[in-house]
Amino acid sequence: MKSYYQMTVLEKWTEDLYNRLQIKQPSQISIEYISERLNIWVHYLDVRSKAVEASAGMYSMFIDNRLPASMQRLEFLHALCHLLRHSGKRTLMPEIFTQDQEDESDRFILYASMPYSMISRMPLPEHRGEAIRYLSAMFQVPNELAVQRIDQIQRRIFQGQLLAVMSPAN
Repeated sequence: MKSYYQMTVLEKWTEDLYNRLQIKQPSQISIEYISERLNIWVHYLDVRSKAVEASAGMYSMFIDNRLPASMQRLEFLHALCHLLRHSGKRTLMPEIFTQDQEDESDRFILYASMPYSMISRMPLPEHRGEAIRYLSAMFQVPNELAVQRIDQIQRRIFQGQLLAVMSPAN
């Protein structure tokens, strides 16, 4: 089944980033581990989370200290996508462009918090509910996020199977 899975461009980019940072275990998907490797200064303040590039290659991130640690990590990943993939002044951009960036950052959270390369090596329970709880516990994410990721993976595998069946080579 796993042979039918095809990554999106963003997912492949995320996997490549993790390979460069030598992130191989779910425990390494942490604010401390990632920010240290990317030289991002993280500040926990009573403000909405956001990232800034002070100057070329000088990154800072402000994480909302009022959020639980698990949500801070998801906010960090969202802001990380903006920092690494998006540039320019958002206030000067058309709304549709900024919405595309927000959507991409939300998708990045799924890939960065639960990379397929790690999931594919895990002994996932066959029962859907157990698999959701397993992913949620292993990657320290809310159940709702694990549901989204499992659904996404199942759709991609099914799509790969359909493409294989419909391929003229068969």
